[in-house]
Amino acid sequence: MHFQKQIGMFKKLYGQYIKFLLIFSIIIAVIYICFRLWLPFLVSVNLPFLIIAFLLVTAIMHYFVAQADAQRIEFRPDINISKEERMKMLTAIERKFITRYLLVTTVKLLGFLVLLTLYACFNRQDFLLFGANFLVIYIMYSLFEIIYLKKPVVGKKS
Repeated sequence: MHFQKQIGMFKKLYGQYIKFLLIFSIIIAVIYICFRLWLPFLVSVNLPFLIIAFLLVTAIMHYFVAQADAQRIEFRPDINISKEERMKMLTAIERKFITRYLLVTTVKLLGFLVLLTLYACFNRQDFLLFGANFLVIYIMYSLFEIIYLKKPVVGKKS
């Protein structure tokens, strides 16, 4: 029964995340279109592909983080065990979440570094503009992810 609650929480968390991620990505695309119309020298022509890449990679990577997040949010300690045992269980769940989040973030960062390196090798004339656009998009998606992941923990404790 507890496992089914975790699956339900996981589906709920991941579904909400995908919904907000899609809305966020649409907002970024609209901003791109506005910049492309009025300030085209500030955006790379390949930026739409970058937005799609960030959307897909962020959605896939968050799938793995949401599993640990659901476990963390659904944690209900057994009152029949000692306080020390409950703390050990909670610490193990928190450690699993943090480890998974850091692993996913590292893999994502390394993957994007490979993408940037390949882009630099094959398209040198547009690389500075593309790299600047990449940095802005990376920071925006990272902030989105951090704010979103922080929200369920704050909501549970208050």
